[in-house]
Amino acid sequence: MSFAALGIRSLALFTLGAMLMAFGTVKRPDAVRRERVLKFVVYFALVHLVILLCAVGGAAPVALVGLIVGVSAWEAGRAWRRIRRPRPWTMALVAVAIAFAAVVAARALDPRVIAWIFLVTAACDGFSQVIGQWLGRRALAPAISPNKTVEGLVGGMMGAVLVASWLRSLTPFSPAGAVAIGAFTALAALAGDLTGSWVKRRAEIKDFSRLLPGQGGVLDRFNSLLVALGTVGIWIVLA
Repeated sequence: MSFAALGIRSLALFTLGAMLMAFGTVKRPDAVRRERVLKFVVYFALVHLVILLCAVGGAAPVALVGLIVGVSAWEAGRAWRRIRRPRPWTMALVAVAIAFAAVVAARALDPRVIAWIFLVTAACDGFSQVIGQWLGRRALAPAISPNKTVEGLVGGMMGAVLVASWLRSLTPFSPAGAVAIGAFTALAALAGDLTGSWVKRRAEIKDFSRLLPGQGGVLDRFNSLLVALGTVGIWIVLA
């Protein structure tokens, strides 16, 4: 699959996401709808920036991951100083290891596979949020992230697996392998998202920063990708 074809498929996914978001917000106040539209538009721009940099190839995707890690480390450091003692040093060490592994994976993986991992995590994030807003009733982890729901999790997993299969030609995986690795990627994305929410709750902050409008900061937007690259991505490299 060419990156041009990938861009067209991404546009189709976002069109579907926009339709689902419209259904999910039809009865919401105007302020809520505007906030979600802003978040959607910025996310659209970020996804296609990543696709563009992967299409450029070479050092571009590695530089992007390095930039994400660097800015995320700054945001995490700001949140860390706000966490009351005793601080979770074990989690901090794990986060450093995952960030390092994410950079190593970005250097070793084909840019097409990086794009595939990113779009699978994006599908998990996007569909879990949209389906959760539309159909969510049962809280998934109320002590960590009250807005996440079981229905959103199911929607996110289904979206991730479907996208993983739909974009399989970006990868060397078999059809069954794409589905299985896509499911593990979605679980890694969920782990990254919940970890970010847990840190914010411990630090008593709403956003890591205001660098990305409507996204909660670079770390909030890309924690799923970093964990997916640092776990599933490094596994693909070593396999």
